[in-house]
Amino acid sequence: MTLEDSLRSLSLDYLNLLINGQAFSDVTFSVEGRLVHAHKCILAARSLVFRKFFCGPESPGGGPEPLSSRMSSAGVISPRGTGGLQVIPVNSVGYEVFLLMLQFLYSGQVSVVPQKHESRPNCGERSCWHTHCTSAVDLALDTLAAARSFGVEQLALLTQFRG
Repeated sequence: MTLEDSLRSLSLDYLNLLINGQAFSDVTFSVEGRLVHAHKCILAARSLVFRKFFCGPESPGGGPEPLSSRMSSAGVISPRGTGGLQVIPVNSVGYEVFLLMLQFLYSGQVSVVPQKHESRPNCGERSCWHTHCTSAVDLALDTLAAARSFGVEQLALLTQFRG
């Protein structure tokens, strides 16, 4: 097994954690009314904003910006309890974009291309491959904004590079 194969396997293992939802998850987000289960340790390891949110403003590598203003700009509000389950509402990022960002955080890979033609009503071309249509541009811009808000600079750079 090569190093590349090993890294690909590791990436897929982490991505499977995200895909399998509640398996071992310890944080739940509400995005557009849909629950998204995730893992604090992975999010905190890959995003300074999540690290500060879960660990507090005094975490290593913390900057001068207050946690509340940073999370407010990212559209994340403090957790609220619902029947023993803490749900963190995410208000400024759409469900599709939030999942793309999590996919990147878990696997280091992402495809910023609309998945279903029907789900992107802005695209009027039946033969569109979603590379440069309005829907693809909108998704890339939304992903870029989310990456910047949540402090995922690698995703921001990847989105710009592929755009």
